[in-house]
Amino acid sequence: MNAVIPRRNRPDIDPITLEIVGGTVESTRKEMELQIERTARSVVIREGRDYRAGVFDRKGRNVSSASGAAHVDPILQNYKIEDVEDGDVFIWNDPFKSAGGLTHLPDLCVTQPVFRRGELVAYAQAYGHVTDIGGLAPGSVMIGATDIHQEGIIIPPVKLLSRGKINEALYRTILNNSRYPSDVQGDLDAEIMACRLGAARIGGLFERYGTATVEACFEELLERCARALREVAFPRIPDGEYPFEDFIEIAGAVPAEPRAFIRLKVVMIKTGDHVTFDFTGTDAQSKASINIAGDERYYTKYVVSIFRNLVPDTIFNGGAVRAISCRLGKRTVLSAEYPSPASCRAFTLFRLPELCLGALSRALPDLIPGSCDTRSVWGIAMKNRDGEPAFFRDCLGGGSGGRAASDGSDALNGNIAGRSIPAEFIEAVYPMTVERDGLAIDTGGAGRHRGGLGCERVVTFEAPGVVHIIDDRMQTQPWGVAGGKAGSGTYYVLNPGTPNETLFDRKIDALLVKAGDRLSAITPGGGGWGDPASRPVEQVVADVDLGLVTPQRARADYRVALAVDGTCDRAATAQLRTQAASRVPTAHFDRGQRFSDLQQRGLVTLTVAD
Repeated sequence: MNAVIPRRNRPDIDPITLEIVGGTVESTRKEMELQIERTARSVVIREGRDYRAGVFDRKGRNVSSASGAAHVDPILQNYKIEDVEDGDVFIWNDPFKSAGGLTHLPDLCVTQPVFRRGELVAYAQAYGHVTDIGGLAPGSVMIGATDIHQEGIIIPPVKLLSRGKINEALYRTILNNSRYPSDVQGDLDAEIMACRLGAARIGGLFERYGTATVEACFEELLERCARALREVAFPRIPDGEYPFEDFIEIAGAVPAEPRAFIRLKVVMIKTGDHVTFDFTGTDAQSKASINIAGDERYYTKYVVSIFRNLVPDTIFNGGAVRAISCRLGKRTVLSAEYPSPASCRAFTLFRLPELCLGALSRALPDLIPGSCDTRSVWGIAMKNRDGEPAFFRDCLGGGSGGRAASDGSDALNGNIAGRSIPAEFIEAVYPMTVERDGLAIDTGGAGRHRGGLGCERVVTFEAPGVVHIIDDRMQTQPWGVAGGKAGSGTYYVLNPGTPNETLFDRKIDALLVKAGDRLSAITPGGGGWGDPASRPVEQVVADVDLGLVTPQRARADYRVALAVDGTCDRAATAQLRTQAASRVPTAHFDRGQRFSDLQQRGLVTLTVAD
């Protein structure tokens, strides 16, 4: 499937045609995604942008940027080529029948084959996270599920449209399994139309240039990605083996799961022009719903993004598998087998690039940024302002890690092109008042280059409901590097500052709240990069002036003393920094006080020293 066409056997491709084809592929992907955003109905897709699109060649290789698109392998594996017809549209969401391309049931994947003069030449694909697909709890995402059948309707790879005619029985069955069918209908229709648009755009490309030329361009786009990795990125990495590990929190998630933390482990093996990520040592699959039924190719597509610092202008696509490979053990949390639950797999999945960045940081200690955890999630089932049952899922951003040349960014959303739900929208639709929506002071990890700040959202519920909180980093923190400090972890507090204040330190599926209750959600800050005592004094003073760092943390972390009027106390600062210069050098990674406390209590252990 991934064989390279020798250059002498390819049709001649002039550079202009190649750029037009490549540009059309990317503009098609973007146009499909805009189509979804503008026509979808659910909050999580329309406002939060939790959707993806992709363009694939006839062999199922992703020729568009690896923006999180799934695979088309389920079609290739389950249908003979003669059974795939013009006008067909396929749908599936089964993680165990998606060739590792989908990871939980709320992600409905829609794919349309592209035909030219009766010949199948490509595929257009879209998928998005719908509001609810059934299961035990509203939203279909629950940490307490112990079997995937508890998480919603499971759809194998089937035709939703056959030769342009919709399978009405299947369509109605999918909607009938959701608590919020109108949301799902709007999202599903948006995906179908996005695929129709994508098929038209790519079909036009084949009509303009012919099948042989476009396919040769597709091949060159794949090889261009592999070449950038082999010839530009990888020569900067010394040959060797570089291990790293981190943990997912599942304390008290389900009675059947005694573990409080699940270890994710990787060894990055660099040999010549190839890199292998070996995930051997990752813990076994869990009774809690944090599992992923992934495969090696899916993880290659997912972690290739960590090399963007080394080749910033490259479009990473399916060609990455020619330069990168992954190894998985059997029945681990990354290679779970049926019928493992998977609805809360987000924090396992989003942790993987960070895990591999940690390994890369051992190889390039002065270049790789600190850690981040830029996707915090809570939700509430309640009635909307029209009195109808509704589910609100809030995906909040966090701070990115400090970098070798700059501070981290504040309040980034971990979804690709994702964003936090605007406060104005929340208040217009749901019986909630957003009392605060801003950056959370002191959350960025201290460093020569500071980690980005997390955000704080405080809401007051005007009606009763059931809240779920499925976040991670409630017991750990994003790590700092090269002398930088860890960013702050996640904080959820119900009724802060009152006698009924409750601080949550673990995931919960269902918490009853009443009208007048207030919830404060503070997302993680990014890890810092470099010794905080080497940060220029004027930058620290500016951080305090802007409300990003408190005077107390400026003194404790950055060794900068401030006078009463907010200006720098030069004498005191000089003394503090002289004292800091005599400190014993720290480990390369700083995981923060939370992690140190867990180690001292024997709740987590590292197999590789930081």
